[in-house]
Amino acid sequence: MSDGTKYLESLNRPLTKHERDLIEWLLDHPEEGNPDIPQLKDQIDALTVVGKCTCGCPTVHFALEGIPIPRKGERVIRDYIATVDGEQVEVMLFHSDGRLSSLEVYSMAGVDKPFGLPEINTIYPWEELSKRQANP
Repeated sequence: MSDGTKYLESLNRPLTKHERDLIEWLLDHPEEGNPDIPQLKDQIDALTVVGKCTCGCPTVHFALEGIPIPRKGERVIRDYIATVDGEQVEVMLFHSDGRLSSLEVYSMAGVDKPFGLPEINTIYPWEELSKRQANP
């Protein structure tokens, strides 16, 4: 796909409480090999949502103090697994040049029905995936 906005709905709204809580949780739980980036947590109050994926997933893109953050060159800050409606999803928080840029949540099974953000108590690290698949 050459047009990066094809599956993106333009928005201009504050973070929801659920989005905010999820971002804070992700920033508070560093992964091995992914250092904690404390200055990113200070950006949360200045974030707004400027785009949302139209495929039915709850992925959102951010602006910081009203300026959209470019997604080109994004890097993963956190990468976890969670469940939504019994389905496994991947939850990834990205930054671009030290600015929070997007929160991506997608179905690992490729579910084609819309779904929401995971509850924090369903999040777990990748290392637990095989154990959870063996003991559903």
